[in-house]
Amino acid sequence: MRDREVFQFLAYRWDVTAAQQIAAELPVYRFNPQPWFGWLGAIGLDEDHVPTVDLERPLIMVRLREADGAAMLIDGWHRLARAQREGITELPVVVLNEDQEYQVRIFGGDKQ
Repeated sequence: MRDREVFQFLAYRWDVTAAQQIAAELPVYRFNPQPWFGWLGAIGLDEDHVPTVDLERPLIMVRLREADGAAMLIDGWHRLARAQREGITELPVVVLNEDQEYQVRIFGGDKQ
């Protein structure tokens, strides 16, 4: 996993590199990131990286079967932080469905 990007939140970890490969074949939507701004305090950010991120690159969210299909952001936290700081009210996003999420999940849920 050394050459792969991963994201961990609580007891879940995802292979972001694999998620990006799946996302490349999926439609891109626009969404309002503002409801997610409150989560930024729970995420470790590289403050030097935040101002350099590309806001046109889609964020990646996954649908979690264990949470009745609720969405979780697994790629794009630095973009989200930049959007907050710049007052951006719309960002591109790709959403992996529950089966795709399970494919890229490293552990968490029943993959422990």
